[in-house]
Amino acid sequence: MWGLVFLSPKITHQFSPLTQMVVRYVCYGLFAVVFSIRTIVPLVRQLTADDWRKLIILSLQGNIIYYMLLATGVKYAGIAPTTLIIGVLPLTITLMGRHEHDSLPMRKLLLPCLLIVAGIGSIGIDVFLHGNETLNSTPFERALALICAAGALACWTFYAYRNARYLRAHPHVTASDWSNLTGVVTALLALVMLIVGYLVALYSPEHLLALNMDASLDWLQFILIGGFVIAFCASFLGNIMWNKASQLLPISLSAQLIVSESLFSLLYGFLYDARWPRGLEWTAMALSLTGVLWAIQLHVKTHPKDAPPEMH
Repeated sequence: MWGLVFLSPKITHQFSPLTQMVVRYVCYGLFAVVFSIRTIVPLVRQLTADDWRKLIILSLQGNIIYYMLLATGVKYAGIAPTTLIIGVLPLTITLMGRHEHDSLPMRKLLLPCLLIVAGIGSIGIDVFLHGNETLNSTPFERALALICAAGALACWTFYAYRNARYLRAHPHVTASDWSNLTGVVTALLALVMLIVGYLVALYSPEHLLALNMDASLDWLQFILIGGFVIAFCASFLGNIMWNKASQLLPISLSAQLIVSESLFSLLYGFLYDARWPRGLEWTAMALSLTGVLWAIQLHVKTHPKDAPPEMH
């Protein structure tokens, strides 16, 4: 589901990164409230000042800032280069969590991580060899896009690590409750950014931080994609699943699973372009998937309790 977040900015490229972010996260907050209408008020009353601080920081890092940077990267550099940079997440999160007591030492994860890097590198070579995306951006905008993609990588690395540490330190907080609380806080922050975007649009309508107000744009398609498909599937459902994985899995293992986001974003890109992957692209996906499966197998051998139960 998270792979869709790379495709959405390409389909709705007429809209600014800020507008895309606001629609996605306001709708995410609405879904969170609707699906937790009976529990959200008691949950809010139980929050401490430290909980609120963490929710705000995590919502900014993992949602607001992250998605604006990602959308800017896709807008000016395309899906593949943005995916390549953010696709380093399995490595960066593993490095962040290398001191956790139940994480494997880096030397054991080195070869699986190298396979993932080789996979990402193979896709990068293919992109530069074939130039499979036609971009209408200037060299400066492309450079800005790469910087934004790197910034998105940094944001989500810190988010994933800190979110996992909080959830594992508070096992009484369920994955769905934390996702709903995050959705509500993110929606409130998105509304603040909506006001900022409106003010920016009054003076510079084409700015990345400007809120789109052109009635001639295809708002119905935009709301359906950003407000339902992305907000519900990627944010609401995706965050619940990620929070559950963060509670149950070692940080270094959950990090490896994020590579599926890169693989699916590339797959959706191929489907959108109506073509089959080329040789290097097949190689890249095979290398990355092998690295993930290898890392999982290492964890199963080292931590048998984390292995799935046998079926009888």
